Amino acid sequence: MQSFYLDILQERVLIYDGAMGTSVQARELTAADFGGKEGCNDYLVLTRPDVVEEIHASFMEVGCDVLETATFGSSRPKLEEYGLGAKTREQNVAAAQLARRVADRYTTPERPRFVAGSLGPTGFLPSSDDPSLGNVTFEDLAAVFREQAGALIAGGVDVLLIETAQDILEVKAAIFGCRAAMEDEGCRVPIQAQVTLDTSGRMLLGTDVDAAMVTLEALGVDVIGLNCSTGPEYMREPIRALTERCPLPISVIPNAGLPRNEGGRAVYPLEPVPMAEQLASFVNDFGVNAVGGCCGTTPEHLARIVELCGNRAPKQRQVERVPRSPAPSAPPRSSRSRLRRWWASASIRWAAARSSACCWPTTTTRL
Repeated sequence: MQSFYLDILQERVLIYDGAMGTSVQARELTAADFGGKEGCNDYLVLTRPDVVEEIHASFMEVGCDVLETATFGSSRPKLEEYGLGAKTREQNVAAAQLARRVADRYTTPERPRFVAGSLGPTGFLPSSDDPSLGNVTFEDLAAVFREQAGALIAGGVDVLLIETAQDILEVKAAIFGCRAAMEDEGCRVPIQAQVTLDTSGRMLLGTDVDAAMVTLEALGVDVIGLNCSTGPEYMREPIRALTERCPLPISVIPNAGLPRNEGGRAVYPLEPVPMAEQLASFVNDFGVNAVGGCCGTTPEHLARIVELCGNRAPKQRQVERVPRSPAPSAPPRSSRSRLRRWWASASIRWAAARSSACCWPTTTTRL
């Protein structure tokens, strides 16, 4: 695919912005600011676009290259939780246009800025046999992503970013939906797919990084990466594996550490300098092409990341395809039993989900 975004990604490391939700919470907005839909941060695009524009600009000011649209939770199923399903296209078009205006304001001939259309999880887990989370068809999920991706393309994004993916089958549906949306809109843009791993190195329903990589390559995405879930310390070995085995550009956008529950709110402990140093090691040691911040990251985090990772060419990687020995056999685990264990181990995140809008299935924005 011919893409200015992909061309620049090969020339220099691109820096993504930080967490929208963290910046929203710092402004202590009222219910009126959310148009009576408090908790739906994405809706600020329509009710208080000045707030979203100010947050986008705060990341551009510290030198970020890529803005993510405020649409992480703007698929129809997520908006319907707030009675806003009918505004799905309006919401996504407006968010893309707003990010586009800010990015263009900071673009120079020497330093183009880009907009990534954020497509977060829908709240369904189609691979699960859970009667509620798995109660969706592949076709219905693809249609959900088709609608959202089409609106983002119409709003002017440079890349479609499928992020915080926890079920590889949902990712496949998202990719199919994005491709259909490109046909609808008569415009092709790259697809960047980022999965979320737990501290064991697996997606929620058990898919490991190698299986995710093989699946995403076969589906023809343009960039593969990891985001959310853990801090960078738990991403090091999965990122090493991706950069050694995958010829595509690699992105990594972690949280500011693993969250702690303090007073019912998720608090992310990793400070700007140590986070930037860890991401710089991914760039320098492994040849990662894009870095940025997910939950808990602020303009201060991104300023340090820009200092240590920006304005440099990505390290050239030599990727060799070699046969791999079969993995040792392991006791079979049903998706339902793994889901139950995950619910127990993630109690901190879920307890804070509604108040802090963390990046997990029931939430609507990157914290």
